[in-house]
Amino acid sequence: MRNTLTVMVALLLAASGVEGVSTPTAGQILSRVQHSYQAIDDYVAKVQVVTDIPSFEVPPRSFTVYVKRPDKVKIESDSLVVIPRDVLLLGNIEGHLAEAGRVILNGVTRRQGRTIYCLKFFPNDPDRRDRVLLWVDAERYTLSRTELWAGLNRLLTVYWEHTHVDDRYWLPTQVRCEISGGILGAGRPGTVTVSFSGYRINTGLSDELFGAQE
Repeated sequence: MRNTLTVMVALLLAASGVEGVSTPTAGQILSRVQHSYQAIDDYVAKVQVVTDIPSFEVPPRSFTVYVKRPDKVKIESDSLVVIPRDVLLLGNIEGHLAEAGRVILNGVTRRQGRTIYCLKFFPNDPDRRDRVLLWVDAERYTLSRTELWAGLNRLLTVYWEHTHVDDRYWLPTQVRCEISGGILGAGRPGTVTVSFSGYRINTGLSDELFGAQE
């Protein structure tokens, strides 16, 4: 009877989709996300940005971007470009980790038939009220969504779509950024949609290309 009951409980857990001990920890998830990007020392890409912000009159822009790990960015454009830096830094996970006091697995969900992990980053300074949330695709270990918060105010939400480059790297193909009115200062939210194409990976970009950056 006891063995039968054990089998029945196991079958019920399997049927309900409970992952139990098979669910990775926050640290394991982060390690796998970072591993997917660690082979990318630098990249060059063509980028198109479509801005829909009430307080800005900015037409669509196309330009070339140069990025080198961990945080060097150069935009080759003579015109104003509005784009969150985290997008070009592929989520800037290393930067957020450097400022995080702890990271927890905030939840596991299903979206369009895929398992998604939610991670919450808390700052080192206990007096700071900002935090970062990342949603990670459990199959590819790529970002699905990013949110930046200050207290009870959500400042930025980023939705990520990826493509397979050179049969090896998962990189963004389109990123939609929803920006709060608080950031923009006009009290009205806006969106920035960033499309990537023509990736060139690990071309050996020199530090001199980026000049002095803060």
